[in-house]
Amino acid sequence: EEFWSNPQLSILRAYEKTDQAILTHSPDLGRGGSTAVTAITVDGQKLWIANVGDSRAVLSSSGNAVQLTTDHEPNTERGSIETKGGFVSNMP
Repeated sequence: EEFWSNPQLSILRAYEKTDQAILTHSPDLGRGGSTAVTAITVDGQKLWIANVGDSRAVLSSSGNAVQLTTDHEPNTERGSIETKGGFVSNMP
């Protein structure tokens, strides 16, 4: 129901719930990272795309590749990550 009234918020909440479920079952995973891309088509007319991390959505049209999302990389988003209580570190 929420998806139809606010798809953007619905997808965001789904990502947040997935993150919390993973951390609840395996707290050690909070030290690493993960990426995801989600594409939802509705009646072949609308396309909703979301991504986390450096997973990207690419559309091929007449043999041409068009990147539809922006990669989220730790070094370029350090400020946002730290503001939300996260951290960026180099893994050995």
